[in-house]
Amino acid sequence: MSSLPLPREPDSQPVRLVFLFTGVGLALALGSFEGAGVQAIFPYIGGGLATSSYRALWTLTYFVVHWSLGITLMPWSTHRFGRRRVFRKAVWLAAAGSLAGAFTHNLWVMLVSRAMEGLGAGLLVPLSQSLFLAATPSRRHGLVTVFWSNAMLLPFFVGPAVGGWLATTVGFHMIFGLTMPLWFVALWLGGRGIHETEVVPASKTPPFDFLGFALLYAGLMALQVVLDQGEQHGWWYSPFIRDASLMAAVCLYLFGWYEARARHPLLQFHYLRRRNYLLGLLLLSLGWALFMGWASILPLWAEEDLGYNGLWGGILLLPVGLGALPLSAALDHLRGLFGLRRLASLSFLLLGGAYGTLSVHPASALPDLFWPLVVLGLGVGILFVPLTMIIMSEIPVAAVPAAATTANFIRVFSANIGVTILAVYWSRDSARASNALAGELSRYGHAATTPLDVLQGFLSVEAHTVSLDNLLRFSMWVCLAGAFIAWFFLIPPRALIKASAHSFVEETENESI
Repeated sequence: MSSLPLPREPDSQPVRLVFLFTGVGLALALGSFEGAGVQAIFPYIGGGLATSSYRALWTLTYFVVHWSLGITLMPWSTHRFGRRRVFRKAVWLAAAGSLAGAFTHNLWVMLVSRAMEGLGAGLLVPLSQSLFLAATPSRRHGLVTVFWSNAMLLPFFVGPAVGGWLATTVGFHMIFGLTMPLWFVALWLGGRGIHETEVVPASKTPPFDFLGFALLYAGLMALQVVLDQGEQHGWWYSPFIRDASLMAAVCLYLFGWYEARARHPLLQFHYLRRRNYLLGLLLLSLGWALFMGWASILPLWAEEDLGYNGLWGGILLLPVGLGALPLSAALDHLRGLFGLRRLASLSFLLLGGAYGTLSVHPASALPDLFWPLVVLGLGVGILFVPLTMIIMSEIPVAAVPAAATTANFIRVFSANIGVTILAVYWSRDSARASNALAGELSRYGHAATTPLDVLQGFLSVEAHTVSLDNLLRFSMWVCLAGAFIAWFFLIPPRALIKASAHSFVEETENESI
């Protein structure tokens, strides 16, 4: 790959920007699609890989954990190899993973291919953000942040429907085959648009934090084993889960201890001492984790309990995009009218309202869920831009790449926590509800005329739905708490500007004063 000639430079700056935003934006969107495309088809993946729907969920969680790990590699790799070469290698890695995923019928090979896709997609998240910001004047950074967040979010709205359609027509493997030619289009366009930075010689490049990366990788993989297999093994009643939990705790503790003392750390957690950075990142991770969890279990519920196929399970999430995309596109104007803190609070109020009004039952149809999901999209559409800018509001401009890398890593990995917690709660509460319903019905067993298998199926669907409804109410209260924190504890960036004129949002906030 390194022997390929560099793309010819475009002749003018406007042309270069078109190539940059089209090519790199497409690559960023493809990375998100690799994760979103499987969210509505876990039963199909389980059948194609000769495993269960529960294990098929690993194809998402292992992608996300490597997606977060790929983010940590960006600062050092671009410093050592240059932005264009890192972009090309990230695209090649993701494309190679897609190629392997398109042909395998083995779960473990699929997980390796998902790891390759995740690492490539993870590199592209902070790399694309830094490329877009570096190529545009500071007065356009708010608009660029809107474009970057939309390129990353759009596949999560349409990807499940596309993945469901492919799974029900030509097979789920075509999800990976579809991305192959698009990766090469992104490679060509992005290579022409990226202005290569000066490559620092190896002798002058800070050493890569191999020990930190090894500790982080071991800790996250052990934690992922606990999250993915804990329910199956009975959690900490199992010696295997206890050992994996101990390994995760030890490795992650040693990673945090070592990073605080390393000269060139992989992640810089000292930014968490800043109030807006800590609270803004907490809120962004919370909103993102809840959304990713619901985007995974709602289609699964619709397919397993309502009888939807993969296509209609994916279409279930389209109203979220209908609410999110128009509003997120207007955020560059709205932040000037309302302010970032108010928008962050409004986002969680909308999310809480959506979870509070989204009532499910065994006879639910798409029209019953449409408007609550549109409101959910409105909340998700507002979520990213104001909180991203609040997170960076106390960060000096020169420190933005390092701070953004740490924030993106934590935010992306939070999706795994959300998916796992919601799935485990749903499974456990469904079992509790099923036992309670069975106990009630047992009192009338002598008078029952319904066949036993039909009755058991009815109990299962009813228990799953009751559990899901309880989980929606819990999510509502969590989001209302998030709105309270955003309103009363976040510091408006305009107030910070008056105290210090060197923050990331200085110019963009000054535009709207």
